[in-house]
Amino acid sequence: MEADLHCLETFVILADCGSFSDTAAAQRISQPAVSQRIAKLESLTGLRLFHRSQESLMPTHEGRELLGIARRIVSEHERLGIRMGHYLREIKGIVRVMLDDSFAGTALESAMGDEAIEVVHPGNCRPWMEALDIHQVDLVVTGAVLPPGEIATLRQVELERQGGTTLAWNPVYFDFDPKRFKIAEILRSTILAPGERLIPGYLPLFERWCAETHGLLPPDLIAFEDEASAREACVAGLGVLVFPGEAELRMRLRDAGLGIVRTSGLPAPDAFHYSIYLRKDEVSPKVLAAIEKIAEAHHRAA
Repeated sequence: MEADLHCLETFVILADCGSFSDTAAAQRISQPAVSQRIAKLESLTGLRLFHRSQESLMPTHEGRELLGIARRIVSEHERLGIRMGHYLREIKGIVRVMLDDSFAGTALESAMGDEAIEVVHPGNCRPWMEALDIHQVDLVVTGAVLPPGEIATLRQVELERQGGTTLAWNPVYFDFDPKRFKIAEILRSTILAPGERLIPGYLPLFERWCAETHGLLPPDLIAFEDEASAREACVAGLGVLVFPGEAELRMRLRDAGLGIVRTSGLPAPDAFHYSIYLRKDEVSPKVLAAIEKIAEAHHRAA
């Protein structure tokens, strides 16, 4: 049988999401192209891969067996490409850095200006710890609520630490009184919070704190993967912004005329760190030199 990687990739995505339109969108191809790839794979294997109905799309027994094999092939192909990319970067002397989509990350990218540093963003890579582990990136610069040294396989170079939690809202839509503010009040509102790609670890920590401390969760919670979008949503009155650290400064919230409260009464009051992360066994002189360049650029941009 002639192997066809594109067909296998389409098969895996379609089996996971159960939608031809979503699969087409994920692969940036047309729906007829998705159908053609599945038909080709069924022809090559001689197997019927899906049960189709108006209500659902489910893999057949044979489809489920092939799915495990297809996942391994697609995953190994991706890892091979990542390893090859890492090898080529070493030859060319390029260090790949993942920058988070915060205001600090945007300023840092503008301040570096080094051709030997290639910048990527979380949306284009695996989750940041995995991306480091498999050498998809060489360094990660992100905010996090992970205590220093908690991850045994990583080293952390702290750029800054911020205490407390910032709450912000548009006073046109919310009538909270900053002088008599109670945390429980915000839990009746939609919460605007950082997602896992923006501040890893914060959202599950916040949800656990809500459940354990107040016995409830907000009626709605919107996670953002970049600070600019979260700020815009807060200004538009879509909810109450809850971000760790000194968000009123780093997200320029006061410039937008928002109501703002800083508090230590929320989870992780002193655990927000903006840091560089690298593999613990990293010895490349170029990677280590890039850390110094990033730290200098961050302090210039701050």
